[in-house]
Amino acid sequence: MTSLLFSKSLSAQNVVVNADTIRQTLEKSLRYLQHIQCQQTTEGQVYKGEWPAYMQMHTRFLLLGTRHKYRDSNSFTTSGIHNILSEMYLSDSSLGQIKPMLLLAYPEILSYATAHRFNFWKKLPPNRDLQKGPEPEPVPLVRRPTHYKLKSRYINNAANVENDADDTASGNLAIWFHNQIFGAKDTLIAASEFDSYLDQNRKNRHWYNYLFNGIPESGAYMTWLGKEADFKKWNILKTIGHNKIFFLKNSICYPKPYQPYIPYGTNDLDAVVNANVLTYLQKNGTLSSSIGKEGAHRFIEHQARYKRWRRAAHYYPNRYHFHYAVSRALVAGDTALKNTAHLMLQHLLKSQQKNGSYVSRRKVNHRDKIQSTVYALLSLLNFKSAGLEVAPYYIDQSIAFLLSQRQFGQNHVYWKGGVFFSGGTVVRNALYFTSEAYTTALVAQALQKYSLLQAVSPISAVDGR
Repeated sequence: MTSLLFSKSLSAQNVVVNADTIRQTLEKSLRYLQHIQCQQTTEGQVYKGEWPAYMQMHTRFLLLGTRHKYRDSNSFTTSGIHNILSEMYLSDSSLGQIKPMLLLAYPEILSYATAHRFNFWKKLPPNRDLQKGPEPEPVPLVRRPTHYKLKSRYINNAANVENDADDTASGNLAIWFHNQIFGAKDTLIAASEFDSYLDQNRKNRHWYNYLFNGIPESGAYMTWLGKEADFKKWNILKTIGHNKIFFLKNSICYPKPYQPYIPYGTNDLDAVVNANVLTYLQKNGTLSSSIGKEGAHRFIEHQARYKRWRRAAHYYPNRYHFHYAVSRALVAGDTALKNTAHLMLQHLLKSQQKNGSYVSRRKVNHRDKIQSTVYALLSLLNFKSAGLEVAPYYIDQSIAFLLSQRQFGQNHVYWKGGVFFSGGTVVRNALYFTSEAYTTALVAQALQKYSLLQAVSPISAVDGR
């Protein structure tokens, strides 16, 4: 890591920010990720190479029960941390402690794949019988949480979700990083796989997109890589009717035993999912050949222009996750997102709190200050790296706030995990996924990007808004 010649006291609890503080905090955060990574598989419980994540109910919800918190194995956490660490290593290969973590995580990530399409959950034996009458022989494996004991047949069958574009993009990005770092030649999914599920020529539409996201027939990437229910002639009243009788077998919302399920029987559009697909395709060098890129760009910009920060994404309730996802695609090289980035930057500059933090809605983990701040900070750093004008003051203040929130362990530091994913739509404010490891990886990357920025253009402590 380049030695930096800067030192300043910033407002968040008078935190002193200098080269030594940044370097030591970064090293100790990586040490935490080494310490917390699972080293051994206990089948059905924890898996070698993963990092801990937790699935929890914020409030009571029909069929899901009341408040509780369980550890959960899912591809999104492990591939997400793997990809953050991979970017960090490619930016600074002196961080040799990252490579063993990547090698340990990689086989676990691949365990979620079916022919290069990835799922959020593993295939596991069902927790109970899933249909009336005799069960199939042998009983098929299903997608489900590892520890969260779903009770009814209905909710167990609904958890057996289809492969999706989001996890497929993240999983294949992990393969791309593995190839880059270790010289492997593992096969990657083609852009045409995502182009097979676009928001065009459909005979259905999700109620959430109808109410909040606009642009019918957008041409953007759909979330689920499977066949949705079709209507001869769709209208919103039909969707409402089927949702009202979701518990009946003649509703399109009703899940069938042992068959992959698209929630509500209807595919959906999510702005963060679209940005994540763009990031993968840009990194992979195949974005130019993708049919869906123009629809994705149009859809994403539409959400930003109408300031739908908290509703642009079905599965990401934190309002700054949208900014972060777009900034990743932009800094990867997708310059078509520049207009959207300018809109987002205006929002980031206006919404920073006096102490350098950012906050989401009250319902999202008590405003989720740490998670909101690291998403916003990484967005600012990425936008600046992509050529947008960002006053150093905003970056300084957020760095100081995050340093003030460190949790200290034995020779390591970490940050309390915020909401990085949710159950989507009606349960997006009730069913959360959190992970200290994921949040700590994000902060570690922000510290590294800050250090690299300082090496190129030292930030002055007197620069104001």
